[in-house]
Amino acid sequence: MQTRLPPFASALLAAAFACVLADSPALASDRTVILMLFDGFSPAYVEKFDTPNLNRMRVEGAFTDRMLPPFPSISLIGSFTIATGCWPKHHGIVTNKFLDPEKGLYDHSIDADWLTGCETLNVAAERQGIQTASLGFVGRFSGTKGDLASIVSPARQWVDYPDDHGRADQVIAELQKPAADRPRLILAYFKGPDAAGHFTGMDSPETKAAVETSDAVVGRVLEAVAAAEGAEDIAVLVTTDHGMKPVEQVVNIARILRRHSIPARAVSTGTTSFLYFEDKSDAVIDDALVTLSTYLELDVYRKEDAPKEWHLGTGPRVGDLIVSAKPPLFIEDIEEWPWFTHFLQYIGPDFLDSSASLKATHGYPSDTPGVEGILYGWGSGIAAGREVPSVRAVDVHPTVMRLLGAEPGEPVDGVVATGLLDGAAAEESHAAGVADSGAGER
Repeated sequence: MQTRLPPFASALLAAAFACVLADSPALASDRTVILMLFDGFSPAYVEKFDTPNLNRMRVEGAFTDRMLPPFPSISLIGSFTIATGCWPKHHGIVTNKFLDPEKGLYDHSIDADWLTGCETLNVAAERQGIQTASLGFVGRFSGTKGDLASIVSPARQWVDYPDDHGRADQVIAELQKPAADRPRLILAYFKGPDAAGHFTGMDSPETKAAVETSDAVVGRVLEAVAAAEGAEDIAVLVTTDHGMKPVEQVVNIARILRRHSIPARAVSTGTTSFLYFEDKSDAVIDDALVTLSTYLELDVYRKEDAPKEWHLGTGPRVGDLIVSAKPPLFIEDIEEWPWFTHFLQYIGPDFLDSSASLKATHGYPSDTPGVEGILYGWGSGIAAGREVPSVRAVDVHPTVMRLLGAEPGEPVDGVVATGLLDGAAAEESHAAGVADSGAGER
């Protein structure tokens, strides 16, 4: 027999239930997530310069100053690792420049057609019905399939990107839409302090100005979130592709190969050179390995013997030998040098002073102090006042998808960084099958 409540009791019960719902945290299915990536933002900049808005995120949200990039710790491999939640051996972007036996030379392309596997955040979200805006983010378009998000910024070349305030304008325009029309995932790439750090040094006035611009941009977005419809359901994540370290010398890899008659093509960027041999016999490659290993300034590995924590794999895109310069050295191919220095590949020294070119760079293994980046979270679903010891670049993707209440891309190597999340978001079960990382709470 069914018991009916008297009308006054039903009304009281409904009111109580409404109060509970009002005090409950936002459901992941209602949440909007903004991921802002500032190129080359070293944690050292937060300590060196005035960054009140990032400091606010540290106090009111959760953060780590050890966001560990993949190896090599440079832009495209770092950005694609963040976007896919996969290691380079799975997504296929193994450095900023490499040779593909069928497609030829990869050179800083953001075209998703270069991926060999894994789904970017925008693809995984759109597949699950989550409207996405991808503003300057890698993998937002495919040369064969077109745009891969509902809203895509038009510029396809870095040189045509807006400045960081212009990019902030694009983010804010999306936030100002009614909640029902707003994309629930907003991915935004910012040029950040990368170029200033490279060419003027980490302590220069130019770098200080670039860092303060980045911080001001963060402040503008936080203000726009506060003014947006459904502000209580918006989360903001701020990260980077890599940090930065001072450098002093450039490796003249072309001269070294000629000096020792090593029959390999060097494809270099950052602090790493991939050496590709036409003759792949063990005798030829091992002889080159022995010769190059006499240089104490370099770490040299056959690709099958590279440290497992590099996660590069042994596919054909990875050089037969991997040359990694030790700090404070870096490597760039001779073609990247001014034309009037090209003679140095024939008669120059093996190492040259770099003070006239780069003052700082990145690319070293992720356990090298200085190449780590920032990852700050604030808003809906983010823990308050919590520092996390470290988060890996591959963990950003599944963490974003957890905040959205969606499954991560397929496959995924990262885990949800639950240390960044509040209790409700950390316990949400929408990302079933993805491991959680509780590490980092303290």
